[in-house]
Amino acid sequence: MQTPAPLTVTGETRLYVVIGDPIAQVRSTHLYNGLASEGGYDAVFVPLQFGAEDFEAATGALRSFKNLAGIIPTIPHKARMLDLVDEARPRARMVGAVNSIRVEPDGRWTGEAFDGVGYVEGLKANGHDPKGRTVQLVGAGGAGASMAFALAEAGIAQLRLFDVDAGKADRVAAGLAEHFPQLPVTVGPVDPGAVDIVANATPLGMGANDPLPLDPETLVPGQLVTDMIMKPPVTPLLEAAAARGCPTVVGYEALKGQAAANMAFFGYG
Repeated sequence: MQTPAPLTVTGETRLYVVIGDPIAQVRSTHLYNGLASEGGYDAVFVPLQFGAEDFEAATGALRSFKNLAGIIPTIPHKARMLDLVDEARPRARMVGAVNSIRVEPDGRWTGEAFDGVGYVEGLKANGHDPKGRTVQLVGAGGAGASMAFALAEAGIAQLRLFDVDAGKADRVAAGLAEHFPQLPVTVGPVDPGAVDIVANATPLGMGANDPLPLDPETLVPGQLVTDMIMKPPVTPLLEAAAARGCPTVVGYEALKGQAAANMAFFGYG
C-alpha cells in the first residue's frame, strides 16, 4: 500500500483535478502530491470520476471553481477537452487531444499534450533512446496520437501504426505526414516482427479479462516492449513479452516523465 504524500491543505491551496472514467487505476495523484510536497508547493491533486454522459455538466461546474488551478484529463475525456479549452498549444492541436490544462489568472484554460513527451522521457530514463529506431504503435487515441508525435520529434526512423478504429490511425498518419513528412509511416495490421520497439497505447490490459493488444508469439526476443497502462503495474502484455526474452518498460515510467513536464507547465520548479 502506498504511503500518502504529506500535505497541508488550506483555503489558499491551489486545486488540481485528474478527471477520468474509470479512475481507480490512476496513480498520478500520489506522484504529483509527492512532487508538490517535496517542492514546498501549496497545491493538491485529487482524482475526480465522471462519465462521458456527464461531461458537459461536470466540466461546466469546474469552470466555476475559483481555486481550480489545473486539470489533468485521462480516458475518456482527452479528445473532448480539446474543444473545451480557450487555447490549445500547437502540440495538442496536432495530437487532437489534451491531457493537461492550466487555468490562467484570468480564468482562461490553456491545453497541452504531454502523454507522448512523458513516454519518450520514460524510454530515455531507462536507457532506450528511440532516435533512429523503428516502432510499432498499437492504439491511435489520445495517448497513442501524442506518442506518435513525440516519437517523431525524437527522430525515430519508421512508424507502424494500428488502431481498431482505422479512421483514428488514418488521422494520426495524416497529421504526421503534414508535420513530419520525412518520417515513413505505415498504417495497417500489427506486425511487430520487423521493428525495434513495440508500444501499447490502448487500454487493453486494465481489465482482468481483456484480450492482449497483440499476439505475444509475434514478438522477437530482444526487442523493447512498452505499455502505457498504470494498473496493473506490469500488464499481461509485459509479462508475456518478458517471457519471450524482451526487455520492457512499464507505464509508470511514462507517468514520471509526464509529471515533470506537467509541473513545469503548471509553473512549478
